[in-house]
Amino acid sequence: MRRNVIGKVLCLVALFLFTISTTVNAQVGERERRERETTLVQVGDAAPDFTVKMLDGRKVKLSSLKGKVVLLNFWATWCGACMLEMNKVPDEIIKRFKGKDFVMLAISRGELREVVQNKMSKLKKKNINFPVGLDTDKSIYSKYAKEQIPRNFVIDREGKISYASIGYPNEGLKELVSKIDELLN
Repeated sequence: MRRNVIGKVLCLVALFLFTISTTVNAQVGERERRERETTLVQVGDAAPDFTVKMLDGRKVKLSSLKGKVVLLNFWATWCGACMLEMNKVPDEIIKRFKGKDFVMLAISRGELREVVQNKMSKLKKKNINFPVGLDTDKSIYSKYAKEQIPRNFVIDREGKISYASIGYPNEGLKELVSKIDELLN
């Protein structure tokens, strides 16, 4: 009798674990499918050129940065994951690669200048500062993706996409830093 109960419990545990595993695999598959469908450029593609007006008023043309490693980041002030990422950017990316052939272009997607400027003023008080471009009409973003932020694209010295990511997992930041390091060395 006791063996029968233990057998039933083990069967229920196995069924439960199988159900969880199947659900997780389906979610991962769905996330990967959605990322493929919403990303317009892939690793190995030439990075689409653009000119972005920076918050400080200057203009930056991507193709003028050839010879440098570029981190192109799309974000928004209302995006929680973006803000988590941007809190780490000054120390983990900007300071780390200062003085190297590296440029970060953090481009605010679909927001008015005043909104971005207000957010950057608040962040600066917390010692969080980074160069910001404005893509108020999403015309730059639409060359790279259809939806979802934060998005990071690392562009190599030749102007090709060498790394792309969506969202902000801690491991993703480590991968991002590692890729930039690799391209600079």
